[in-house]
Amino acid sequence: MGVNRSQPRYRALAEVLQKDLQDGRYPVGAVLPGELELVSRHRVSRHTVREALRCLEEQGLITRNRGIGTVVTALESPPGRVQRLASPAEWMRYPEGSRLVVLATDEVVADGELASSLACKRGTHWCRVRALRRLKGRGGAVIGWSDIYLPKEYAAVAISVGKAGGYVYEAIEKRFGARVETVEVELRAEVLDAIRAKGMGVKSGTPSLALVRRYRGRDGRVFLVTIAEHPAERYTYGFRLRRSRDGAVWLPD
Repeated sequence: MGVNRSQPRYRALAEVLQKDLQDGRYPVGAVLPGELELVSRHRVSRHTVREALRCLEEQGLITRNRGIGTVVTALESPPGRVQRLASPAEWMRYPEGSRLVVLATDEVVADGELASSLACKRGTHWCRVRALRRLKGRGGAVIGWSDIYLPKEYAAVAISVGKAGGYVYEAIEKRFGARVETVEVELRAEVLDAIRAKGMGVKSGTPSLALVRRYRGRDGRVFLVTIAEHPAERYTYGFRLRRSRDGAVWLPD
């Protein structure tokens, strides 16, 4: 069975392998093919294979042992197991090829409402990057507005937004040695103010779906907040669940 290219390759390969387990191709106790064989069979990189196996291991389906290989330990994720993500960006992923187009960078002081969103004290200074998210291609449609908030000590990262590959939190980790320990995610129903509405070509007061992500480090302090808003008619988020074979739990499908 081939790998679906419409999603990250490692995730698609993990789904293929998981289906093989569920179909009985590899029963509990069986040893999966080696990395090189999986590379050849599915025409993917070795990195993709390793990430796919990591996904299965985190779901409790396999164990990897040096000298033995990759052993199947379960055909379904154990009850109570939660689907894990390789990165915070996998939750509510944007269409492939979409990009951020920076409009402005400024300094803001968190007032009452903003301080609540940023989980900080009133009067705290932040670097704010304002950007539009556009679909792939020249003149691509605008699907959202993003406000990215950085503490002043990490403001140097702002210049890379929309230019360098990867995500903002990764740039902070790489440049400053910080590490994301937890990510808080909120979905809110909002209405677009005049500035955001104009930037996205809709009327002021248009209903929107707002996605707030707060990234916290080892000390629990927030070191990055992104607030993305999407006009209701331009963005839909959905997911599908299926029952486990024993009917005890619902699993991501």
